[in-house]
Parts: sequence; C-alpha cells; structure tokens
Amino acid sequence: MKTTLFALSVIAGMAIAPALAAEDSDEPIQPIEAAKVSNQAMVELGKKLYFDPRLSKSGFISCNSCHNLSMGGTDNLKTSIGHNWQQGPINSP
Repeated sequence: MKTTLFALSVIAGMAIAPALAAEDSDEPIQPIEAAKVSNQAMVELGKKLYFDPRLSKSGFISCNSCHNLSMGGTDNLKTSIGHNWQQGPINSP
C-alpha cells in the first residue's frame, strides 16, 4: 500500500512539473542577451578605466569603489562614501 501511494505521488509530481515550469514563461522580466563585442581592445580599455583610481579627484577611488561588480554594482551601504572619506547623501545605484 505504501509503495503504491509513493508511486502514485511520484507519477503525479512528474505530471505536474511541466505545468509548474510553464509559469516561469509568464515572467515579465527576460534575461538580457550578451553584448556582441566588436572591438576587444575597447573592452579592455573600459575595464582599465573602470578600475583605475587615478581618474578620481583624490586618486584613491575607482568606479568600482562605489559600483562594486562583485556585489551587483553597489557598495551595499545606506549612503556611499566619497572623497576624503565623507559620507554622501545617497547610495550608489
């Protein structure tokens, strides 16, 4: 009896699975296609500039300081820290 009930549960689960997966197709937000790189040298230059702190007023802060790529582009602070370690009025989007 337990084996039959278990087997019916598994079969029912397998029958419902495609319907549950179809719900994701109604998701309004779709993945973004990867950009087509036409000039790899420009991509490398962009990376260097993004991580280069010499472009900042103090010479210590890069774009990645506030828009940390390993954290999804944010610094995860309530308000961002700027030049001279002063707290800014907003967070980094």
